[in-house]
Amino acid sequence: MHALNRDNPATAFILSLPRRIHRGDAINQCTSHLIRAHAHEPRDASVMAVQAMAELESFNERAAIDVESTTSYVVVVNHPDGRRMALTVSDLIGFAERQNADVQPVQAARA
Repeated sequence: MHALNRDNPATAFILSLPRRIHRGDAINQCTSHLIRAHAHEPRDASVMAVQAMAELESFNERAAIDVESTTSYVVVVNHPDGRRMALTVSDLIGFAERQNADVQPVQAARA
C-alpha cells in the first residue's frame, strides 16, 4: 500500500468531494478545477484527474499494474493471488463496452 499525496492538486480536490459522487462527475469537476485554479492545459488536467481517481480507487487494492511490463498495447496486472494478467487494448475496450463502463475521454499527454 502507499500513502496518498495530498499535495497533488487533483488528489486533494477529489478528496474534498462528497464520497458518493459519480466517478465521471468527480473527474469532470476535477479537470475543470485544475484548468481554472491551477492553469493546467485541458489535456494535462484530464490526465491528472483520471490518474488521481485511479489512485484513490486503488488505494486499498492489493492488485497493481506492472508498469515495467506494460506497453502501449498490453497492460500487465499483478493479481493479489500472485497471478499475472495480460490485457490487450482489444480486451480493455471490450471489457469497458460490455460493462458499460464510465470511460472518460482523455487527451494524450504531451511528450
